[in-house]
Amino acid sequence: MAFSLSRIRCSALKDLEKNNHLLSYCIQHSTPLPSPVVQALERTVNMFGEKLVSSVQVLQMNRMLLKLIGGKKVLDIGTYTGISALNSALAIPDSGKVYTFEKSKKHLEIARNNIKDFKMESKIVFSCGEALQGLEKLLASGYSESFDFSFIDADKANYPVYFDLSMDLLRPGGVIAIDNTLYKGLIETEDKTGKRIDKANKHFINSRCKEVVLLNIGDGYSIAIKE
Repeated sequence: MAFSLSRIRCSALKDLEKNNHLLSYCIQHSTPLPSPVVQALERTVNMFGEKLVSSVQVLQMNRMLLKLIGGKKVLDIGTYTGISALNSALAIPDSGKVYTFEKSKKHLEIARNNIKDFKMESKIVFSCGEALQGLEKLLASGYSESFDFSFIDADKANYPVYFDLSMDLLRPGGVIAIDNTLYKGLIETEDKTGKRIDKANKHFINSRCKEVVLLNIGDGYSIAIKE
């Protein structure tokens, strides 16, 4: 089922997308998101509005990266209503797993129901609580260098910590994708969250990565490859 911007009302656009007259053209000429992901997006916008949903292009990029690296084992840091976890689960083989982390019991319950409705329960491992503790638990349990891909889209203050823990959990050649890395264009202002994102971006570029690129799509999207 092809994705149409009209299906997710225009107010769902990210701040940096609202004046991008080429966005519709880009989406129309890209492989559409799977029907379950579109439906999960619609449900979330109807329930909570557009503020915390991932950009369509970000979700498309996650799928593309997973397929390029042959990803089978995924970290999803910030479950919300399960959109990105569902998107990743649909992009990996049946034997793959997505480990997703959410501190809100309310959001986690919604995510579980979304995943159940689309019959992806066998591919997703839910963790309720602080993502920091969940990631540390994986490391303590012997999961270091065993993941292929990490998508970071949780509380911005902890982006550098999530990034470093993801690096420890990823195999060499694994990929980290980080959402909201231009944060409404406020990364060079006195905005509190914008300053946190700017600090995180400086951390990423000075890390032990082989390559880092920050793209002006969605609300900003960074990709890093582990050495």
